Amino acid sequence: PDVFTRLGLILRRGFTRDITRSLNIGPDLNDIITRTNDIIQAARTDCNQNLLIIVDGLDRQDYGTAVKMFESSLLTELECHIIYTIPISLRYSPSFRQPMESFQCLDLYNLPVFECDRNSGPTSTPNQAGRDILKSVITERLAKINETDLFTPDALDLLCEKSGGVIRDLIRLARTACQVAVKNKKEYVDTTIAQEAIQEERKAYTINDYHFPELATVHQTGRLTTNTHHLPKQGHFVICDELLQNKYVLGYDGDHTWFDVNPIIIQDLEQWQASQN
Repeated sequence: PDVFTRLGLILRRGFTRDITRSLNIGPDLNDIITRTNDIIQAARTDCNQNLLIIVDGLDRQDYGTAVKMFESSLLTELECHIIYTIPISLRYSPSFRQPMESFQCLDLYNLPVFECDRNSGPTSTPNQAGRDILKSVITERLAKINETDLFTPDALDLLCEKSGGVIRDLIRLARTACQVAVKNKKEYVDTTIAQEAIQEERKAYTINDYHFPELATVHQTGRLTTNTHHLPKQGHFVICDELLQNKYVLGYDGDHTWFDVNPIIIQDLEQWQASQN
C-alpha cells in the first residue's frame, strides 16, 4: 500500500499542480521520472508482475492544456503500461498527430449505424454490419441470463440506431428501456418502450442556438467546421470541438474519417431546419 501511495503522490504532482507550470519545473522533470520509475520497479518486484496504471479524467481538460500535456515526455517515459484518456476533440485534431506517434494508441471506434457516401457524407441508409455487432452486444449479455426474447427485433434495432454506435450509450439505453418496461409492468421491450427510453436519455443533451448551424453542416457534409463562438466563461472556442466533447457529433473511421450528428438528437436538428424555411 505504501508503494502505491508514494506513486500516487508523484503522479499527482506531475499531472496536476506542476503541469500548469511546466516552464518552471522543466529541470525537475527528469528527477520526477526517475523517482517514479524507481517506485514502479519496487512495486513490480513486490507484486512479481507487471503494472497497469489507468489515468482517468484527462478527457475533461480543456483543449490547449491537453495538447501541452500530451507533448510532455513525462507521459511516455514511465516504465509500465499506462492507459490515458484524452478529450475526444483532440483525437481528431491535426495538432495531435505528432504527439500521437509517441503512443501506442488504442482507438475504440464508434460503429457506424448509417452508411456514408463516396465523399464521406452521411446517408440515411442503415449500416447493417455495424448494427448487427451492436445487437450482439445486447443479445450475448441476455443469453447469459437466459433472456433471449426480452427485446423485440424492431426495438433492439431502434436502440442500436439511437446509440450512434457508441457501446456505452447502447448499454445505457438498453438499461433505461428495461427500467421503463418495469415501470409500465411490461414483460418485454417493444418499440413504444424503446422510444420512451430514448426520450428519457435525450434529456441529457442541451442544444444551444449556436450549435444548430454547425450540426446542419456536419450532417450534410460529414466534415467538421472550424467556426468559433464566444462565451464569457470560456472565451473563444471551436464549436465542433464542443460538439464532439458532448457527443452531439460522433466520429467514424472507415476508408476515411467522417462525422455525423448523434442520432439521438437528429429530430431536434430536423425541427430547427424546418423552422428556418
